[in-house]
Amino acid sequence: MAKINLRKFIAEHYKAGIATRDVVREAITNSIQAGARVVSVDLTFSAPNQEMFAGSDERRVLERVSIIDDGEGFTIDNLQYFDEICTGHKDSIGGKGVGRLSFLKFAKKVKIESQLVDEFIQFDYTPDFSLNDVQRVTTSGAKRTSIVLDDLKDQINTQVTKLINSICDDLRLLLFLKSQQSENIEIRFAHNSQQSFPESYSFCGKDITALATKSFNIQNEEFACYLFKDEPPRKGIVAMLCADELCVEEYSISKKFDVCRHLIFVTSNYFNRRSNIERQRLEIPKTEGDVDLVSPISRDKLLPRIHDECMGMISQLDESGIDEFKEGNIEKLRKYYPFINIKSLGGEAALLDADEIVRNYRMQQAKKEDQLVDDLVSGKIVSIDDISHLASDDLARYIVHRALIIDSLANMPAGSAEDAIHQAILPKRINGNEVRENNVWLVDDKFLSYSSIYSDETLSKIIRDVNSSFESKQLRKPDVAAFFSKDNENQPNKLVVIEFKKPGADIFENAKSLTQCRLYASELSEKIPTVMEVFAFSIVDVDDEFYRELKQTNYKDIFSLKERVVYQDFNIGSDNAVPLHLYVMPAASLIKDARARNKVFEDVLQFNL
Repeated sequence: MAKINLRKFIAEHYKAGIATRDVVREAITNSIQAGARVVSVDLTFSAPNQEMFAGSDERRVLERVSIIDDGEGFTIDNLQYFDEICTGHKDSIGGKGVGRLSFLKFAKKVKIESQLVDEFIQFDYTPDFSLNDVQRVTTSGAKRTSIVLDDLKDQINTQVTKLINSICDDLRLLLFLKSQQSENIEIRFAHNSQQSFPESYSFCGKDITALATKSFNIQNEEFACYLFKDEPPRKGIVAMLCADELCVEEYSISKKFDVCRHLIFVTSNYFNRRSNIERQRLEIPKTEGDVDLVSPISRDKLLPRIHDECMGMISQLDESGIDEFKEGNIEKLRKYYPFINIKSLGGEAALLDADEIVRNYRMQQAKKEDQLVDDLVSGKIVSIDDISHLASDDLARYIVHRALIIDSLANMPAGSAEDAIHQAILPKRINGNEVRENNVWLVDDKFLSYSSIYSDETLSKIIRDVNSSFESKQLRKPDVAAFFSKDNENQPNKLVVIEFKKPGADIFENAKSLTQCRLYASELSEKIPTVMEVFAFSIVDVDDEFYRELKQTNYKDIFSLKERVVYQDFNIGSDNAVPLHLYVMPAASLIKDARARNKVFEDVLQFNL
């Protein structure tokens, strides 16, 4: 027989690592296939750290996993199979013959004991295992087999609730189908993690009920669906894609459906054939262009159909709470996403969370845009109406995007306005090139056309140098966002400076912010000789005392819907030849005026946000 380098084989086939969920599921499945009716899983966590104090968030790590069952155990035949890689004795039930190798990837020590009718067997399972390592003792007793995974290779702060619930989800269909065949299987979990999950928990096939079943066909491949329900606080709608009755992938349909949680297990021989050797994913082509004779159905074709079939099953349920969820979801869609024609999404759209609908809608729009571009490039005749509709849809999305930003800022506590507006205008680590990243329109819509300094390496260096110089002279960093407009020769010719001052600052601090704006703008204009004009905005509280000071220094009132906004023109730069327009306004006025300007667009588009 040809030899195999088992260590390399394991490394190659488990490159993505192995999770506790995968290992425990594999062991339980093996137990069930060996005829077990009761399978016990014991999760042993490390002892409490003596230095841990009350209320600490530090968790004890998982140290050992034990799986014990009452199946047939390690008979002579089973031992022979255990010593062979890629065995074929489980082909009829989807066995790959390599699942036990995950034990070696997961733990440094794997100890196996098996009490047969008249013999006790034990051995340590290692990459170098051979049948000569098996120790046998003649003794009788009740059938019992244990696998202990010890000295785990990764120290994991395992979340017991998530782990046990996930394993039960993976095995739910298998236990349900076994129960339908009068084979009741019980899985018992125990742990000492001191987490909130019960220390002992039982998951039993006879307690599992399917609300509905159905089947559908794609390209002569039949798919069967089984609908299950979990009560609140569990929520969401998830399609569990199964190979040989075990969940291999989860396809989330809605994360925010909060009436209950619906799990729809989808099985098919197509999935059985496409499960990878580690049973961690389905090897299915993504697009129609990727299909072949072996994998004739793509994800792009399959997932929308699964989505529709699952939603159809749920929509037929007569349960309280679903109608209320639908109404609330539709109301949210109408309020925050008025550019979407809800009727065009089908009757089940109300069951989805709004975010999922928007993602699907945008994917559809992107495909339409790509098709239009392809048609234009290939010289095909393109309808002007199609171009117009896509453009208006994109504008509508952008106006709603602006409305949501304004709304979030308006709901900020007064003390948080400075940081929130600064972050909204240009989030950290964002270069501002994308129109939905650059929100300088908050101060004035004429800045929609401005490009960010961060898109130009030379300008970025100038800004860093000026910032350093300014800080050394003024003993503070400028709290400024700077953007440039470029002339026909691609040179920066206009500058925007925005300075923030925290609410509650006294009149001297507020007055200093005006001086800082002028000095900072002047230094930038001297360093960049192509700058022809500067707009500066000082976002400060304008109380009666400060307003009186501003008026006495020739600042002029300008129209605003709320509170006071004033401005004054200056000349700056080495030759005093660059005009500076300095505006002084409170954050509340900036937000209120931005909302009023956006409302004009909303009215044109007939929105009511």
